Amino acid sequence: MNKTIFKSGNILFFFFIITCLLSRLNSGFFFIDILGQLGFQILIGGVVLFFILFFLKRFWASVICIFICVLFSADILLSCNRCKSSLIDELQSNNKIHLMTFNISYTNPVSNFENIKEMILSENPDVIQFQEFSPQMLVEIKSLKSIFPYSTDLNKPMDRLDSVILSKHPLTSSRTEVNKAVLTTLNLNETEITLVGIHLLPGRTQEHFNLALGQADYLKTLINDINENIILIGDLNMTSTSRRFSKFLKDTNLYTAASYTKPTSTWPAFLPNFLGIQLEHVLFSNNFKLINKKTANNFGSDHRPLIVALAY
Repeated sequence: MNKTIFKSGNILFFFFIITCLLSRLNSGFFFIDILGQLGFQILIGGVVLFFILFFLKRFWASVICIFICVLFSADILLSCNRCKSSLIDELQSNNKIHLMTFNISYTNPVSNFENIKEMILSENPDVIQFQEFSPQMLVEIKSLKSIFPYSTDLNKPMDRLDSVILSKHPLTSSRTEVNKAVLTTLNLNETEITLVGIHLLPGRTQEHFNLALGQADYLKTLINDINENIILIGDLNMTSTSRRFSKFLKDTNLYTAASYTKPTSTWPAFLPNFLGIQLEHVLFSNNFKLINKKTANNFGSDHRPLIVALAY
């Protein structure tokens, strides 16, 4: 057994196989779920392991490793069939909506807000959703009223999991649901669009993960009661590589677009784009089509803002 397991490179090899298997489960255990969110990083680790095994002259182990990498990447690409919203040219549609979601970070100094404001003016979104802001930062967010005259309730007491939606266009029937979901209706180009803003708890402990599952279940019920023109926006603390995310899309009948050639990683902001993960999402019903998706400068937050343009 010692020769089989502890032979040079074997521990890493067995660890990689076990990690791949566990990451493809939709489990109620928080640690396995975390592995599911890191599918792309596990794949990168597998490629690095291939070169290590090759350098150690472990020919068959390196062949098996790269074969598993191919199977693993194929499974990731095929498992989320609702992550392939068709990209269309902006000129193909007269009706467009530009959205931004930004986890501004509770500890982000207020002194950074002027740069954040300049970034918002440069990107010129129709709708912004902010989350994880301090009381001091909320005061600065209120100063955007001249640019975004419509918003959900900015005057109620808020905590770290609350979010607010600001809009250049009229909002009606705004309310905060249980589990921190913000629900409002946007009137744009004579079309009513239902916006749902949310910040799901990060599943760093089993207790938090169970609460996040409860939030997600409530969202499924809430969204299934709405027929069409739905946009869900916010920090979902899920990535497109996880089974839980794929199931969430299926259960809510929503869509998105994910690309491994043009990643839009939003966290952590200190890592290069190709090494991070996308926790922020804009999900939409099937009458919307993606025009483009990108990130912007984080300006002191540990998250990058996500900016999405949709046609309808």
